[in-house]
Amino acid sequence: MGRTESGTPNRWTVLDDDDQIVHEVNRFIQYLLSLEAPDNTVRATAYDLRAYCEFLTQTGRDFDDVSDEVLAFFARWYRNPAENVTAIVESETARTRSSTNRALASIASFHRYLGSLGEGSVGAGGLRRLQESARTYRRPRVTVLDNVGGADRFRPRTQLGPRLPRTRSRLKLLTIQQVHEILTQCRDRRDRLLIMLAFTTGMRIGQILGLRHEDIDTRQRTIRIESRESNPNGARSKGRKSGTIPMTEQVNRLYIEYMHEEYGYIDSPFVFINFETIQPMTYSAADSIIQRLRRKTGNHRWSIHTLRHTFVTLSRRAGVPIDVISNLVLHSNLQTTIDMYSHLDVEDLRKLLIKYGAWDESS
Repeated sequence: MGRTESGTPNRWTVLDDDDQIVHEVNRFIQYLLSLEAPDNTVRATAYDLRAYCEFLTQTGRDFDDVSDEVLAFFARWYRNPAENVTAIVESETARTRSSTNRALASIASFHRYLGSLGEGSVGAGGLRRLQESARTYRRPRVTVLDNVGGADRFRPRTQLGPRLPRTRSRLKLLTIQQVHEILTQCRDRRDRLLIMLAFTTGMRIGQILGLRHEDIDTRQRTIRIESRESNPNGARSKGRKSGTIPMTEQVNRLYIEYMHEEYGYIDSPFVFINFETIQPMTYSAADSIIQRLRRKTGNHRWSIHTLRHTFVTLSRRAGVPIDVISNLVLHSNLQTTIDMYSHLDVEDLRKLLIKYGAWDESS
């Protein structure tokens, strides 16, 4: 495992029970890095494959023994908190269905890679077995416009291995009043700026912690989001997409006040720092701020990412086009935004029913 100057992991290697490198997995991780896969993807894949290797060891199997049945056993092993427990309630499982499906997808990609190394390579036999039972489906290229185009708008895809049924969980959101209460409990401008950036721009925590002064243009009121691998605090964007987004006058003024009243003459390129060590703020330090604000407000059901969801949802309710929102939050493609934020809550449905005349509540 490689680390940054602050000790944050930035390179991943999977070891077996004897602390020996699992060469097939390590080679696959290096392959992902060569393709410049997002850091979070590489990290998640490393953890998923470590669990897969642990499962194979415990059950006396190897990479060539994989099949749909074996992966189904893995999914059950991965989700259940103990071998003698079969959880029937989602909240009682060790891992969610979405996390398990991500692990199954990582394993499928891993076996595709092993198969590409040649017929006699480790895992090639397992790949053939998965391919024999692979499921082919057609996924739309674009779903923004309905009833436009024909079958050529759909491309066939092959899914290796089984997947669990998807459960669409309701996104956690905050009300304006709750956000205001959080802001009033912030102890300084630095913490308030962190919250305001997430709430008014939808930036991810990795993007916020990676912000440098050169990225902020107070005259144009813009923020440049760059994907950098050299951040000593390990701050990373989820993807490698960069872009420039606007910021409100309130956030712009808060940043200027923060620089004059708290930051002063500190010599650091990073916007968010630890004032005692003058080092860039880490993920754990940001999490400590959130934990303190949860205790202060008595609201424990939110995170920085909740503020991102709230920003997108409020923007949609205000009528901002979905493609504009997708650009603002730097999603890699429009479909991601559509899939994640096409939700409507009860009040949204009520307003639409009244708007289009289905309901009459004038009396």
